[in-house]
Amino acid sequence: MRIRTAVAVAALACTAAVPAVAVPLWPDATPVDRPDPASLPSVRSGARPGPDVLYSARPRTPQLENRHPSFVAEPILVSGAEAYVDGEYLYQDHLYDDYGADTDGSGASPLSERVGDVDYPDDRARYAGNAADLVELRISTRETDAVHYRFTLSSMMAPDAAMAVVAFDTDGDPATGASELPRHPGLDLRGIDEAVTTWGTGAEHSHLHDGAATSTALPVTVDTVANQITVSVPRSVSDPHGTWRAVVAVGLHDAATGGWLTVDGAPNAVFNLGFRFAEPVLSSNSPPDTAQAAALAAGDGMAFAHDIDFGALAAGEHRTSVEPHGTQVWIFPSRMELGGGRDLDASPAYLGRLQPYSVYVPTGHDGRTRLGLTLALHSLGQQHWQYNGSTGVQQIGEGRDNVVVTPLGRGPDGWYQREAEYDVFEVWNDLAHRLPLDPDRVAISGYSMGGYGTYRLGGLYPDLFGKAFSVVGPPGDGIWVPPGPPTGGAETLSNRWLANTRNLPFLNVVAGADELVPWIGPRAQNLGAPELGIDGFEQLGYRYRFVTYPAAEHFTLALLGYDIPMAPEFLGDGRVDRDPHHVTFTYLPASDAPELGLVHDHAYWVSGVRLAEGAAGDPPAGTVDAFSHAAGVGHPATRRLADAGVGPLPWTEVGQDWEELPATPAENRLTLTLTDIAETRLDLPRAGLDPRRELVVAVTSDAPAVVHLDGAFTGAARLDAGGQPVETERTKSGLTVRIPAGETTLTITPRR
Repeated sequence: MRIRTAVAVAALACTAAVPAVAVPLWPDATPVDRPDPASLPSVRSGARPGPDVLYSARPRTPQLENRHPSFVAEPILVSGAEAYVDGEYLYQDHLYDDYGADTDGSGASPLSERVGDVDYPDDRARYAGNAADLVELRISTRETDAVHYRFTLSSMMAPDAAMAVVAFDTDGDPATGASELPRHPGLDLRGIDEAVTTWGTGAEHSHLHDGAATSTALPVTVDTVANQITVSVPRSVSDPHGTWRAVVAVGLHDAATGGWLTVDGAPNAVFNLGFRFAEPVLSSNSPPDTAQAAALAAGDGMAFAHDIDFGALAAGEHRTSVEPHGTQVWIFPSRMELGGGRDLDASPAYLGRLQPYSVYVPTGHDGRTRLGLTLALHSLGQQHWQYNGSTGVQQIGEGRDNVVVTPLGRGPDGWYQREAEYDVFEVWNDLAHRLPLDPDRVAISGYSMGGYGTYRLGGLYPDLFGKAFSVVGPPGDGIWVPPGPPTGGAETLSNRWLANTRNLPFLNVVAGADELVPWIGPRAQNLGAPELGIDGFEQLGYRYRFVTYPAAEHFTLALLGYDIPMAPEFLGDGRVDRDPHHVTFTYLPASDAPELGLVHDHAYWVSGVRLAEGAAGDPPAGTVDAFSHAAGVGHPATRRLADAGVGPLPWTEVGQDWEELPATPAENRLTLTLTDIAETRLDLPRAGLDPRRELVVAVTSDAPAVVHLDGAFTGAARLDAGGQPVETERTKSGLTVRIPAGETTLTITPRR
């Protein structure tokens, strides 16, 4: 059984305060737009930390492009926000919030992604499970003879699948106009005087007065590549001015009748209402359709009616509702092509090119100084808003000057593998486009499945993080009861690559009465199970803290707001040691997704790891252990940790830390142990080793291996292998040595 368990840079008017390295509020969505390199990890040579997607340019995404000439402003990409930009009005809606009414009044279940419970018709070829999801509404008033309205949708499999309306109370009087439109979605729209309705392949403007309606056909442009419908309204038909109160609604189009399609059991035809600036998603673990679902259940089409200032548009004003601090939900363009739409019965579930994530920016941030970063990975069954408004976000963000980010991971159950893992790094990449980050102050954390993600990504990419913090996290995908494999597969067991975390301290918090993550699994990960042949942090001699809340079950700490009082002190500044003197790296190819560019074959100054034929393990893995003597320090002694306390519940702690590293003679020497390894590459300068001086490399290998020593060797270097048959080859990057099985000591001496 598997366990089922935020904020933009300042407004346009304030962008002068934003440093040049940061992209303004409206990120450029062109292929040449690259993230601020100073916000991403960097190394002087060798393999970059993490996957290539972390460093890549933003992809071309038609939904973010202005393909109709009447629109020029860059998108806001902050959900539930609006902006006025030189005659153009923009409203950015929430993604994947098109669930219609809460028909049974049950609200959201604890692990629900929605409150509305209206399901789309089964025809995925037409509706894709979210054809009525509004991404953005724009109104352009720049032209003197027409006003242009643009609806951008999350998916568009057919040009006439969706139906959308923007309706106006032009005089602020609910007694005038009408409460129903000629093509009526089934909501009470009291006081509406004018409406622009489109179904993609057609559009009309309606004047409503004294219960009568006059409709005029309008020109419409539908762009199925950009998922955009643009309706042009001549000013002779409608000439908005002053302040008009507006409503925007999206549903499905009934091609047979030409009107709105009402799904069986739904009280009306609307799936998505706009102008929702105060959904509780920003302040609590609440789906982003919470308020919308209640309004649609009540049939109240005016619940989110919002004033649009056409006078400000005529004056060309620049202003926005986006705040520079606190919690927001951001939108980014993904590089993955997954077919579009949404399928809640599949994983990944959210398939569109636009994806959301939650961001918390500490209130003291001035827009210029570089922020540390904490990834807070969500639980199984949860979403990117899981930690919004919680004590935990305050603890790990506000007090540490960290931006806290929670990716969606393409759905609630990706276990931070494949597409879900890729999504984490796309989010980090997008953040580096939009905020000044300090890539040397990065921590990773998560609850439940997010705790597994912490073990997984922390171990696969240890050179990206300075600290790791898991809460009730299983060491594998699903339930792990040693010595058997996790229910999600042996290739998911992070204990297999736990040795990689030599330079990454962990704080692991568990619940003693956890009904979903049996204590025996985290115990083996931390304290080990030598009787079963399992090494934990304890046996490896690594730094860890293992905190147990004996009375807690799986959800207790979530219900207490993720209040983990020892977390801020442990996380500290989360500073990354990018070039440690001792690297241990285990490569398990079964953890890879090469088709997505996720190949976990490098960390620190070790890269290009390949397994020997017949490598041990099921699935097989191999380990490189490389110790540079150049730093003049030896192996640290460990000291025991033990503590206990109360807050918010009684807890106990055990663990170990390192004593100060002992001084040893600094030598230009490398000790290398290879287990089931056929090939690896070592960056000598990053290990502190100088190939221009006599270099000693002592190798123990259980199989013949190719070792690439990268560095600026002199042209006439002489190699002595103590009589061993060693083949060498000079390359552009350094020296390649073919090592036999057994023990080999190489002495490489430059000729003078």
